[in-house]
Amino acid sequence: MFADTAPPSPSRGWRALAVVATLAALTLLAFVIAYWLWQLFGPPRVHIPPATPADPASVLLASGLFTRGAANSNATTDAAPQALGGDARLLGVFAEADDRGYALFRLSSGPKLVAVGQEIAPGATLAAVRPDGIVVREAVGERSIGLRNAQPKTVPAATAKQEKTSASASRAACSPPSGFKGQIVALNAELMNGLIAQPDSWRALLEPSTGALLVRDESGFAAMLGLKRGDRIEQANGIALLSADDVVSAVLRPLVSNQPVRLTGSRDGQPRELWLRNTAC
Repeated sequence: MFADTAPPSPSRGWRALAVVATLAALTLLAFVIAYWLWQLFGPPRVHIPPATPADPASVLLASGLFTRGAANSNATTDAAPQALGGDARLLGVFAEADDRGYALFRLSSGPKLVAVGQEIAPGATLAAVRPDGIVVREAVGERSIGLRNAQPKTVPAATAKQEKTSASASRAACSPPSGFKGQIVALNAELMNGLIAQPDSWRALLEPSTGALLVRDESGFAAMLGLKRGDRIEQANGIALLSADDVVSAVLRPLVSNQPVRLTGSRDGQPRELWLRNTAC
C-alpha cells in the first residue's frame, strides 16, 4: 500500500528573497517605462549657451597664451652673455668727426687702443666713438658705454698726513715754472701706455718738417693735446723732436714715469708751448 507524498515547500528565507527580487524587478521596470514615456511625451530640452566676454581678444591676451614665447625670448636676450666682459674698462676716447676715432680700454691682457671698426675682444666691435662715450656692437645688438670718472681712493687715517706731504711735493715738482703762460694738459698714464703699445694709431698725425714735427690732422692724439693742423712741435724738455718715434722716448715715456714734459713750438709763426703732466702728478 503506497502512501501519498507532497513536494517539500521552500523555506521561509527563500520565499522572502523571491519577494525582494520581484519588487526590485518591478521597480526597475517602472523607471524604464517612466524614462521612455518622458522622452516621448515630455517637453523639448532647452540648451542655454555660456555667456561670452564683451572683448574676447583682451581675455586671450590676459591669459598669457601668446606672451609666453615672447617672455622666454626676452629672458634669453637678457641672460645672453656680453662679449665685452665686466673686467674691461674704458679709459678714454679720441673723438673725431662722424663718430670716428679711437678708444682706449684696459683689458685683462693690458691696455688696448682700438679704432672704430676694429675688434675690442672676440665678439665685440667698436661701432662709434663720441666725446662722452662709445658704442659697442655685440651679437645681441649695440650698447652704449659712457666715460666715467675714477672713484677716489680711500686713504687710511694713519697715513693721511704722509700722503698729503707727498702729494704737495709731487704737485710742486709737476707744476709749470713761474711765468709759464701756455696750456696745461693732464694725461692718464694708462692712456699713454696704450699709445706706446700701438704707435701706428697716432704716428700718421705727425710728419717731420725741417727740424720739427708738423701736425697734419686735428683729430686723435693731436686734438687731445689741443694742437691744430699746421702747428709745429719743436722740442720736448729741450730735446729736439725730429721724427714721430721721438714722441715715444721724449714725451710718452716720461709722462708714464710721472715726469712733466714741456713742449715748445709755434702756431702761425707765433711761439707756443704746452705743459704736459700725468694725472697722478
